Amino acid sequence: MFSKIKNLFLLIFAYFYSFFGGKSNQIISNPDKILILRTKPHIGDVVYITPMFGAIKHKYPNSKLYLVGAGRVEEVIRNNPDIDEYLQYDGNFWTVIKRLKKEHIDFACLANAGSAEGLALLYFSGIKSISAFTTINDKPIKSISYSLLSNNVIGKSFYNGQYVPPQYLKLLEPINANNGNVHFRLYFSEEADKNVNEILNKNNIDIKKDFVVGIASGGAVPERWWPSERFAKLAEYLKRKHNAKIILLGAGRDEGPISEILKYLSSDIKVINLLNQSLDEFKATISKLHLVIGNDSGPMVTADAFDVPNIVLVGPTDPREYHRTPGPLNRVVASENKDINSISIEDVTKEVESIMSNR
Repeated sequence: MFSKIKNLFLLIFAYFYSFFGGKSNQIISNPDKILILRTKPHIGDVVYITPMFGAIKHKYPNSKLYLVGAGRVEEVIRNNPDIDEYLQYDGNFWTVIKRLKKEHIDFACLANAGSAEGLALLYFSGIKSISAFTTINDKPIKSISYSLLSNNVIGKSFYNGQYVPPQYLKLLEPINANNGNVHFRLYFSEEADKNVNEILNKNNIDIKKDFVVGIASGGAVPERWWPSERFAKLAEYLKRKHNAKIILLGAGRDEGPISEILKYLSSDIKVINLLNQSLDEFKATISKLHLVIGNDSGPMVTADAFDVPNIVLVGPTDPREYHRTPGPLNRVVASENKDINSISIEDVTKEVESIMSNR
């Protein structure tokens, strides 16, 4: 995020640039070069924009699609055949602008609502058609710099309490590329697939015969974590009732809840701990599972991307925004009081049995 001094500079520069650079609200009928900017690095945040890639290539199969991202964005979208070029953004503002100016981008989307830095990067790159969210719940975004810049682009409205992926697709409406398909798409390498198969074989797991369940007990913030003791009891239930093979999924700070699960498990319950896999192997692992149960986190939308049945446990977040409408093979167990601790084991096992009846 820009510091206050940089924000002030951005505001001044944007004010004067708007007089000479003109507006970026042109309607482009057949764009050859299209760019999406998404700098939030969390897995889920990136997965939500993947329907945009397929929609663009469906409408304009011969176009060149660029993605500008930060952090681990590239790892999440790696091997996606719809993305022609990825540009890493690590605060190298003017370097990226210089590069984009050379590319002569026809149309760009800012998939970061309210990011003055992101909108400035696109606008100062001389892109003549930019689509961005300019209001949230029909109210202007509270940023002087962003508001000034957004007057020069094609504005779209973002609404809290609505499923996020269709809202990102709205950004493609200026080029008539919103096809309404919100299915996520993720990919992994052949090497990752091979490595995961070897791990499963070493642990005597046969995907074709065994019932393999992934448990994702972590997430971005502890407020979203279902108690580890209950995850341990859930693992025991799955093993005793369905003879499930249990795989623990997570990375980084997820080590805490995973360690707690291992502490609470009965000595006769064996699980496979795959903490801190590479993202490539993590995606390959998810794709092979028969069920994923976890908190509101990246593994759950990854399961959606591979059409793996899943049960997501939701506490403080709004389930309408980040998860599909519950269906035969995907369920949302949401706390009525926004406290994930109020979700009981029985609430979850009930959904397990319901999904099992539909397999």
